[in-house]
Amino acid sequence: MQGGCLAEVYKYKDESGRWQFSDKPKKGSQAALLGGYKAKASAIVDIEKQLNMKYQPTSSVQRATLAVVTINSKLGSGSGFFVSADCYLITNKHVIRPAAGKAWDATQRKLKKNAAEFERTRRKLQHERQRLALSKQKLDDFKRYLEDLTSANKKQLAQQEYAVYADNYQQEKRYIDDFAKRFNENEQAFNKQRSNFDFSSSLANVARSFELTLKDNTKLQASLIKVSSSDDLALLKVKACKSPFLVLSAKRLSQGVTVHAIGSPLGLRDQLTRGTVTQVLSNGVVTDAQIMPGNSGGPLVNDEGEVVAVNTLKVAQGSALNKGFGVSIPVARLRENFSLFLR
Repeated sequence: MQGGCLAEVYKYKDESGRWQFSDKPKKGSQAALLGGYKAKASAIVDIEKQLNMKYQPTSSVQRATLAVVTINSKLGSGSGFFVSADCYLITNKHVIRPAAGKAWDATQRKLKKNAAEFERTRRKLQHERQRLALSKQKLDDFKRYLEDLTSANKKQLAQQEYAVYADNYQQEKRYIDDFAKRFNENEQAFNKQRSNFDFSSSLANVARSFELTLKDNTKLQASLIKVSSSDDLALLKVKACKSPFLVLSAKRLSQGVTVHAIGSPLGLRDQLTRGTVTQVLSNGVVTDAQIMPGNSGGPLVNDEGEVVAVNTLKVAQGSALNKGFGVSIPVARLRENFSLFLR
């Protein structure tokens, strides 16, 4: 805990005879020293003590979960983990800059696809309205023909035929009017959704502060320190805190090693899955540990609770919810990107 500081306060009368207060004596005046007051230093939040007292972990992997957080951004959430006692933490770049990630790209493709579908439906609706207008014109022409008939029998038959045409026209008109109403409502909802997404994307691209949720649901604010220009990594920091943190493994990683993925998949916080390293690449670690949307930015740890990689994406057929393989960024890339901060 840092010490406090002492400030001196002076009072004096100005030219109008009113009392003024200052932390410095005014030149040429008889300023009286009122005394000093001690300003309180900002308290350091001891997250480590707080979480250890509550959960009392009994294994290295359980202890590792204390250092993992949920990170919320304008377009969603992901995971992250502390890597130093003074509250530096790691996450994926696409967690805090979602407008530059695969999820954002997928949403953009979906929005464009929906916009194209609305445009096709609008043209179809326009065509149906033109067809309805032609039907109305033919119905009016038939009515004029009916009114000009002089034969009572022909007129009666024509009136019956007209009634059938008029009923069909009204049914088609009601259908098209109802369809147009639903279309307009859906289009307005879609345009609002797209506008909100574009606005949130703009905010996400410039955001510098992010809300964290700890294992015990405590909320903290973290500031963005650095975004990697080469890897899907970012570094954040919480001010004035002491945190549990994960050690970056110095061991050589090999196939068959048991690993644990920790994070907040599918909106669920503090989830732990277990698997095996299936492949080690120069720029990635592949594992069959269950990794889902929301795990991004969380740690992949060994049995000793040391970080071997940062969970980043899942490779699966069809949907990310299907079984597949997780791909994580090796700790070597962490050291290369943030070595100045991780000493």
